[in-house]
Amino acid sequence: MDMDRRMDRVERRLDATLKIVQTGMKMLVKMEKENAEFRKETREAIHALIESQMRTDAILKALGIKIDRFVDGFGTGGNGSGGRRR
Repeated sequence: MDMDRRMDRVERRLDATLKIVQTGMKMLVKMEKENAEFRKETREAIHALIESQMRTDAILKALGIKIDRFVDGFGTGGNGSGGRRR
């Protein structure tokens, strides 16, 4: 009789362990899906930032060229008069 009770207790513990393992596996699958979504969103955000930075760089380059031309214009008199005074 004592042996039957031990076997019952062992079987209950094994069943409980099985449920824990099954629950853990479900949690892992759910976490992996969430992780995959997060990685996708992060990747998309990084690409958007890269595109934005490239546009900003192009605008800054164009602005730099305009500023250089503006500053260079000071050396020639600025208004196109050739520097002659009346």
